[in-house]
Amino acid sequence: YMDEEEFTKFYTPKMDNTISNVGIRCSGVVNLFALQMFVGEYIEDPELSKDFLRVKGFFNIMGSDQVFVMQCVHMLKNQSFTRKWGKDEPRENRIIFIGRNMQKRREELTKGFEMCAARPLRFPVGCKVLANVNTYQEGTIIKHWDEHRAYRIRLSTGGEVWAPIDVDRYVKER
Repeated sequence: YMDEEEFTKFYTPKMDNTISNVGIRCSGVVNLFALQMFVGEYIEDPELSKDFLRVKGFFNIMGSDQVFVMQCVHMLKNQSFTRKWGKDEPRENRIIFIGRNMQKRREELTKGFEMCAARPLRFPVGCKVLANVNTYQEGTIIKHWDEHRAYRIRLSTGGEVWAPIDVDRYVKER
């Protein structure tokens, strides 16, 4: 055991005043794939990830009755559905970003996370659409929120694909 005085003889603390955090808390449901893409923008980029020391959160994912937990350290990410939401437990979303200059990114991170909210879908089941499968192909919406993806689409060629997020990049009006 070392007392504080003896410890400071061997070690001089180095404070990094650029370390801060941004925490966001909201109700509602989140699109799993939008969330993964949003977080991935920061932790999958070798330069940006240097500033993100930790990202932690738990989420209410559209199409699931289980809590989704995500933990990231720099470029490493661990995520999974962990347990069912409790009967009286409020279904909310919480995420915290810890790293360098997070306060400067507060607005950017908050707006980015808000864009992960699952919104009402544009196309009803049975609607004819164009699905992006490297090129746009004709298809029909056959299911909403299938395996946490916004749409399941049956292509006119007979195959089936998913549109993970309801944006024109994946599915658009025919």
